Amino acid sequence: MFYRSLLLIFIFFSFPLFSQEEDDDDIDFSQPNALKQIDEDLECALSKDSELITLLNFKLRKFNPTSKEFESGPPLTDEEIKHKGIRFYSLQLKDERTVKIDIDKFASLGGATLASLLDRSSKILLKHPEKCEFFTLFGDQILGYYEISFDKILRLYATAVNKQNNIAQEFIRTQIVPSPMSLDMAIKSLYDDYGYQQNIIESLLPQEVRTLFFGENSMVSVADVAESKLLAFSLLGGRIMDNSQRELFIFVPYSKKGLLGSNETIVISSTSRIYEVPLLNVPLALNVLRSLGFNAKIIQLKQVYIDENSFCKVGEGGLWYHYKGREKMVGCDFLSNTIKSITTNTLKNSTDYPIFKESIDRVYEIMNN
Repeated sequence: MFYRSLLLIFIFFSFPLFSQEEDDDDIDFSQPNALKQIDEDLECALSKDSELITLLNFKLRKFNPTSKEFESGPPLTDEEIKHKGIRFYSLQLKDERTVKIDIDKFASLGGATLASLLDRSSKILLKHPEKCEFFTLFGDQILGYYEISFDKILRLYATAVNKQNNIAQEFIRTQIVPSPMSLDMAIKSLYDDYGYQQNIIESLLPQEVRTLFFGENSMVSVADVAESKLLAFSLLGGRIMDNSQRELFIFVPYSKKGLLGSNETIVISSTSRIYEVPLLNVPLALNVLRSLGFNAKIIQLKQVYIDENSFCKVGEGGLWYHYKGREKMVGCDFLSNTIKSITTNTLKNSTDYPIFKESIDRVYEIMNN
């Protein structure tokens, strides 16, 4: 009896311990966020090249819109042929694996490879270049409207043009909107005239726009590529982020005779930054910037007051002279001296101040904030 009691006591106290051990084994110490991230990574993962090749090599029976099954009905329209063809191929591929490729790879395809891929569109997903998001193909049509950064749009479009991928080109021109751009990003985009070929930018612009901005020959010059890029940004539906900071002031010389130094143009933004934009086509840039909602103003200077002893001024024949004390020298470094005049608050001493008083006062207000 005594031993039986001991046995019962032992079992009683041991059972919770065993139960606790079993419960501990069932506890899942994995982090929910980590599991979620793994799921997202798997969802966003692209297919291997071998999977794409396997799909492209899958033998398809060709769709024949004039086959006997369609003879009894009225002639098929182009749209009906397209839809029936897509369905015809889709049924053959119903057991095949969906292949995910990035939009860059799609834009780089052309010729027979592209045609083969379009026949297999029901099993193709195109990944957004900046998000875990996929575009759906329906035959030769990419479905939906998307937002992509402008730099990425230009790179994709350049690839599509060089590979003669008209489907990707049309998609970019009509179904892509550039991500919003800051004021300072917009100005910086005016720096790069050589980042893209002229024909790339030209083909992004409709014919009527090219004629309006560049004349009858509709050619974009190398020096105007940067301004044309910003024009394309506007035409694609791009917008500037901050509505409250859209003031620009462009300082230009009254004459270009006798100018020394480089060919940059001074641009001051309402973000208090001074930009030196190379080879700026001022009339074109003004039109483009204003189309984006900028309040852009020109300040044209005939005299640049440098300090108490020196200034630059346009003289006979529109030639710039630099005066220092009693000395008079031909030529003026307009860029450096104008920036110095802006930063040292001596613009008000110029004979041009009364003409551009409102704009110059606003520049001082911006720079002193």
